[in-house]
Amino acid sequence: MKKLWNKDFVLLLQGNAVSTLGDVIYSVAIGFWVYQTTGSSALMGIMSSISMFITMFFSPFCGSIVDKSNRKWLIVTIDVVQGVVMLTVGVLAYMNALNIPVVLIAALLAAFGSVFYSPAISTIMLDIIPRDDMVRGQSIHSGIGSFINLIGSAFGGAMVAFLGAPLVVIINGFSNLYSAFTELFVRIPKTVKQGEAVTVKGLLGDLQSAIKIIFSDKCLKIFVPSALILNLLAAGPLTLTLPFCMEKGFSVDAYGYLVSIFSAAYVVGALALGAVKLKPKTRFWVMSLGFSLSVPCFIGIYFSNSFLPMSIFAFAAGLLNIAGNSVFNAAMMLALPEENRSAILGFISSASVGGTALSALIYGFLGEFFPLYIIFAIGNAISLVPMLYLCFHPETKRFVLEHCE
Repeated sequence: MKKLWNKDFVLLLQGNAVSTLGDVIYSVAIGFWVYQTTGSSALMGIMSSISMFITMFFSPFCGSIVDKSNRKWLIVTIDVVQGVVMLTVGVLAYMNALNIPVVLIAALLAAFGSVFYSPAISTIMLDIIPRDDMVRGQSIHSGIGSFINLIGSAFGGAMVAFLGAPLVVIINGFSNLYSAFTELFVRIPKTVKQGEAVTVKGLLGDLQSAIKIIFSDKCLKIFVPSALILNLLAAGPLTLTLPFCMEKGFSVDAYGYLVSIFSAAYVVGALALGAVKLKPKTRFWVMSLGFSLSVPCFIGIYFSNSFLPMSIFAFAAGLLNIAGNSVFNAAMMLALPEENRSAILGFISSASVGGTALSALIYGFLGEFFPLYIIFAIGNAISLVPMLYLCFHPETKRFVLEHCE
């Protein structure tokens, strides 16, 4: 029987861990630099929404290309290109030539890489994790990513203060190159469609097939529009955490610690789910209560004026949110047909990220006129309605019980 902790799983985990660490530290550095330089929450919203809009418009087609590609060389190439881009940005920063247009171009290039990289990694994980260990495997993968976010966010602000933005960006570039090197040794199975020609007609046909599969499933056709609405209402505040913290009077270090606490909760929740096997009915309740109860915890974050209660709410929100995501994502991955996995994931990602991108822009511009904590709290409060509808719909329960064995 195939073991969860096989060589390919471990190689992919550690490579992604190093790359993700560099990305997290870079995001802290570049986000602080942009906000400190411009003082604009609207520009922060634009920065956050670039990759989201790329994902929204291109994910369905890029997912189809991934299904037909050699996924190993695809992820290696993307990491190499990303590393070169980051090293270039770092050199420009050392030359004091870094400016907003350069940062936006780098974000655009990174976004195009990510829109191919994400569905490739998701489907590779599905192929190298044993099916009966999918919840554990996905939870461990998510938990390690959250742990890296914990470390990166906690020390990102300090690293910027002591090392400076140029060196932080260069570190990110080398982390991508290291990830590319380790990925060379991962054995990645061929996809059913690998080697097929990529044509416009084929891409449109795959998109049509993905949409048909999604809307023929009674749960997925509820989930996709619900995800769009939920992200529109509640995801934007997460992309604007830095200006929110600074508006509250906290330093960039406090922002890093707050994000780290949220990430720590993700680590605890993900690894706890990865350590034990729950019964299907228990998983359903873990998912439903996790998603639903996380909303009032987020509202608690926004109304807190001191760091301690804000941290407590952040930990609770992260713990509950990862519980819901781990169960539902595992069920969804097992439900996808092998020949169209990436295309379907691309379409779902497009719907979800589309709501997040619009949310980042809307909250960013509203933040120019109203206190961020008020509009964040109102948006999350409204999101509780579609959240409860999705979590406790009979078809959602059927979906989880049927596919999350």
